[in-house]
Amino acid sequence: MAIPRAVVIGGGLAGLAAAAALAGRGHAVTVLEAHDTVGGKARAVRASGAIVDTGPTLLTDPGPLRRLFEAAGQSLDDMVPLERVEPGLHVTFPGGRSLALHADAARMAGALDRLGPHARADWDRLLALGARAHRLAAHYHARGDVLGARDLLTFALRGRTSPRDMWPFARHRSLDRLVRAEIRTLELRRLLAHGARFVGLDAARAPSMAWLVPYLLVVEGVWYPRGGVSALAEAVAALAIKAGAEIACGQAVRGLERRAGRITAAVTHGGRRVVADLWVSAVDVGVTAGWVGGAWAHGVARLTPALSARIAWWVTEGGPARPHHHALDFGPDPMDEPLYVATPTVTEPALARSGATVLYALEHGEAGRPPGHGFAERLRARLVATGHWPSGRVLSEGVAGGESSCYGYRIGPGLFGSLRPSQRVPGVANLFLAGGSVFPGPGVANVIRSGVRAAALAHDALAQGAA
Repeated sequence: MAIPRAVVIGGGLAGLAAAAALAGRGHAVTVLEAHDTVGGKARAVRASGAIVDTGPTLLTDPGPLRRLFEAAGQSLDDMVPLERVEPGLHVTFPGGRSLALHADAARMAGALDRLGPHARADWDRLLALGARAHRLAAHYHARGDVLGARDLLTFALRGRTSPRDMWPFARHRSLDRLVRAEIRTLELRRLLAHGARFVGLDAARAPSMAWLVPYLLVVEGVWYPRGGVSALAEAVAALAIKAGAEIACGQAVRGLERRAGRITAAVTHGGRRVVADLWVSAVDVGVTAGWVGGAWAHGVARLTPALSARIAWWVTEGGPARPHHHALDFGPDPMDEPLYVATPTVTEPALARSGATVLYALEHGEAGRPPGHGFAERLRARLVATGHWPSGRVLSEGVAGGESSCYGYRIGPGLFGSLRPSQRVPGVANLFLAGGSVFPGPGVANVIRSGVRAAALAHDALAQGAA
């Protein structure tokens, strides 16, 4: 019997995870990646002897990555050691108040007491509601698509969830409404509302299930992979190759050939025609829809991109101005975009040459608006004002992001607002979707989940004869 051939389009973390999972199930797998290197948004630049991530800089839930490696008989920590950052995040609020997210309960309690008389009780509510959101999310990850009334009923009645778990998120449709109903401490309100940014939204538009994001920051912690998040992409690629997958870079797909409800081949811009039995598209769902066409594509075309992350980075002489790996600064105006700062050389000095610092600043904005003239200078002024700017001269600098949303498309409020379109493509039996545009945050964890699940859907479809 011939070995089933599978093609994964896109060599980001989702596509690489799908390739590793499919190869591990015995499929002959080829990854078609448009760029010269894999990694997708998890890329890095090398400048002045330093490695600078230009995409995600942290992990909030390493479980899916660990399970991916364990399924292949490997240890993630043997390839890319993970280090829990302590404190996980240092947050500064208007008026000079601050909060450090500590793993140690006693230190966390002391930090909360400095925010006011209601902060500890507010924190307990954060944890209690977060545990409910976590159960709901785990049930969704195991259950999968929620596409109609029957699926909704099945979701509500099966699994380790209860109406009690669902009620707060059904009653308060948006994250903003849930935060206002449950949290009295102003600083904690701002911090929890910021969880909406992890799905590229404002708190008023984000589903209340986005409460899960700050909960994960606290309970699962913030993790840093040695070498940066870009090193994870290299490790997952190595895992896929070891399982037997072929990775072909510089192979941008121009279109898909379709016959009798199945994808039969892909054609690259270079004219290469690739034939396969199973397909996983781990590129933006809008791009995939353009290849597939039909009514489904018209529906996808109506989606609106979420916010994008725009960054500026610097390599400077001298040590870091603050001893914080990750920091978040809220300005005095509630309408101002908070500034996210990463200084990975606090944890891993070897990322830069001796005595140098890598500094990364992120600000959200509308998709399709890359950093323009003056962007880096404006962020540098904010870093100086908030005390994050090192004292030494700049060795290298650059900007990135903004061309498209790293969070995919906007999702709506409501309990099921965070459940994206299906990973299946209507009317196409052997094509499955992966990536951030079909599986919402938090970040790397869900991107990995999406790839593993797409591989499982493809494998099961072939076993059942659907593909």
